[in-house]
Amino acid sequence: MSVIVLNKPIGKTPLQTIEEYRLVHPELTCVKLAYAGRLDPMAEGLLLVLVGEECKKKKDYENLSKIYEFEVLFGISTDTFDVMGKITKINPQPVKISAEEIHKVIKKYKGEILQEYPPYSSLRVNGKPLFWWARENRLDEIKIPKKRIMINELGIMSNYQITSKELLKIVHKRMEKVMGDFRQKEILQVWDKKLKDRNFRFSVLSFKIICSSGTYVRSIANKMGEDLRIGAIALSIKRTKIGKFSILNLKS
Repeated sequence: MSVIVLNKPIGKTPLQTIEEYRLVHPELTCVKLAYAGRLDPMAEGLLLVLVGEECKKKKDYENLSKIYEFEVLFGISTDTFDVMGKITKINPQPVKISAEEIHKVIKKYKGEILQEYPPYSSLRVNGKPLFWWARENRLDEIKIPKKRIMINELGIMSNYQITSKELLKIVHKRMEKVMGDFRQKEILQVWDKKLKDRNFRFSVLSFKIICSSGTYVRSIANKMGEDLRIGAIALSIKRTKIGKFSILNLKS
């Protein structure tokens, strides 16, 4: 067994997911394990865990292409580009988006593009991770790097509407699952202040994307909101395939 394919749940980091798996598999207690490919706490789905000598091939596994299914909620922006951030902008009016507008926007993302790292990410700039600069409110002191990514396919799967009450319930439920210090209390206070006892409706579109390693899906959601001038966040992100590895390879 050189590669274990796990299903990382919402709320846990890849490292927490690995350690929980190790606890119920004592035969791995003294075996070196490493995950190939990050997943944000709010994301779920396939996680490749390399075992023993296979850890030396980590870069090879990290460079495999990925497939994600993700939902984009339009009308809200946050500082993390997903629900695990403070709301920075909200559009209280019902947002109407035509299929023509969406197709026109996502067409620009296909192929090789430059993607800016999200402010809340672990890339180090001047010796500090980007999230440190964001938390200290000092992003204006640095230049956020960009990287080349490849988006092979990006298409709409479905759409629906969600009320502010339903959205707030989802945010609370997911934030309760998060372990560690991710500003949970502050973030929920902002969401409650902005949405509690309000009667807003938001449009949600689900997408499927096939992309290169290192693609930030939540950044794509944020870019859609910027290009449409209405704000948007990644409501959910699920990784369904990594290279040849899929749900059929999952371990329990």
